[in-house]
Amino acid sequence: MQHLQIFINELEKHAQQTHRLKDQFEKLSDSEKELVMTAAPHSLKEPQEYYIPVYKWLENLQNNLRGGTHVQ
Repeated sequence: MQHLQIFINELEKHAQQTHRLKDQFEKLSDSEKELVMTAAPHSLKEPQEYYIPVYKWLENLQNNLRGGTHVQ
């Protein structure tokens, strides 16, 4: 269970970081967003598309541990 708690802690940190990254990306001008995304690998999506699944993953994991339900 100790490793699971460490994983959950790291997932929480990752969720917070994806949210901060999304927030900073949204503050960029359109030309800056284009510059950032042009530099990204083709398979990489915009930051807005990452933070929601990470938060859902964390919430589902926490709900599973409490015997709750999944978030879609």
